[in-house]
Amino acid sequence: MRPAPSRRAFLVASAGGFLALASGVGRRAFAQATLPRAAEVHGPISGSEIRELPLQARDVAVHWAGNPNAQVQISLSADGVGFGPLTDVGRDEVGEQRRNGETYGAVLGADGARFARVTSDRPIARLSVLALAPQPAGSGTAVAGPGAAAVAMPSVISRSGWGADESLRFSNGAEVWPPEFYALQKCVVHHTATRNADPDPAATVRSIYYYHCITQGWGDIGYTFLIDEAGRIYKGRNSHAPGDPLGDTITGENDAGSVVTAGHALGVNQGSIGVAFLGTLTSVDATAAAKSSLVNLLAWDCDRHGIDPRATTLYQDPDGITSSYTPTQPIPNILGHRDVNATECPGNTFYPSLPSVRDAVASRIAGGSDTTAPTAPVLNPIVWAKNRFALSWTASSDAGSGVTGYEVYRATAAGGPFALVATTTQTSYNDSNLDKRVKTYWYFVKAFDGAGNRSAQSNTAAGTRR
Repeated sequence: MRPAPSRRAFLVASAGGFLALASGVGRRAFAQATLPRAAEVHGPISGSEIRELPLQARDVAVHWAGNPNAQVQISLSADGVGFGPLTDVGRDEVGEQRRNGETYGAVLGADGARFARVTSDRPIARLSVLALAPQPAGSGTAVAGPGAAAVAMPSVISRSGWGADESLRFSNGAEVWPPEFYALQKCVVHHTATRNADPDPAATVRSIYYYHCITQGWGDIGYTFLIDEAGRIYKGRNSHAPGDPLGDTITGENDAGSVVTAGHALGVNQGSIGVAFLGTLTSVDATAAAKSSLVNLLAWDCDRHGIDPRATTLYQDPDGITSSYTPTQPIPNILGHRDVNATECPGNTFYPSLPSVRDAVASRIAGGSDTTAPTAPVLNPIVWAKNRFALSWTASSDAGSGVTGYEVYRATAAGGPFALVATTTQTSYNDSNLDKRVKTYWYFVKAFDGAGNRSAQSNTAAGTRR
């Protein structure tokens, strides 16, 4: 990656010895509410201190200079009185590659917090708390990828679909990190170490983008693609080839089929793609829908580039400049981030699944012509039971790659709009995430298979509180 630009900052307030900053002001005025709005407070810390955040935060991230082994925790509050539990600030895996003397914590959900209690087991001369408040960014409609001889690219939400503010990639009119392209060799799987059960994954993608692009100084998001728990795929790193009038490509490739260099795995960034599950997979696994989308995406990439998903081969540095981080031994063609860097990523719970992912990708390629959708499930009457709606439906069948799971959709009016609220491998679901002000909900279900095909929707059924 190119060296990071200097981070611009604008003084807007001070609180308890911390300075409140709005980053990236040189790109767009802070008052214009960029996507996302972001500001930080910083200053020294010793022990435990409470800091007022400069805005109501959806997400926060902590970073500090020196003391990389410091144990830093954070607790959040809406009013500065009642604080939630102390949580380790974690580590952002892209930030770990910055190697600029700064330690970058993970992006953590803040749910409207205005105060942060920060604790450290040792004094830190400068610790910053970044507050992020992403703004709404449209519908996030998925774009169908180009077809292939055997395996079609799954639909992907474009950068404009998830609300990328492209002005953040530029400083003084110049692109901070111009795209470079190399032939694909490796597919690296990650998790973002962000919140699970995310109520707004696109907003989290915008927060990660700002954190990587501006706070860490890369000039863009570090991943090639991201996948949320519902299986939606988001386009990451910009891949607008210099001189190409068509703009960013949904494939992450240039016209020659080479992949854009992202910033996800030190030593193998050139000639690899980085696909990140949104969430933390340390103690929970990726959802069935997310795994299915990962398999479909990697099958498309591996088939398109002639890569054996089960093979272990030597990585060849494409520009011939071998660094101390370049692997000297063969590594899997589909690998976890921890296989090449000292990190827990992609999580202790998911990582053992990688052999089955490789097998599923190989099977998907072998049966790549599967375009047969599962049969539609039949939704049974909705049952109200102890503050939840109990849903059940008949199992679907699939003549192709087999039913992988089901998607549950919900609306507050008979005609919709319907929103995806859950994915499951079971033929039942208990919906307890309800608004007390809403008496009746409407539901339908879809099945999906290992090739990414989805059934027609089931019948619609209504559930009413008693």
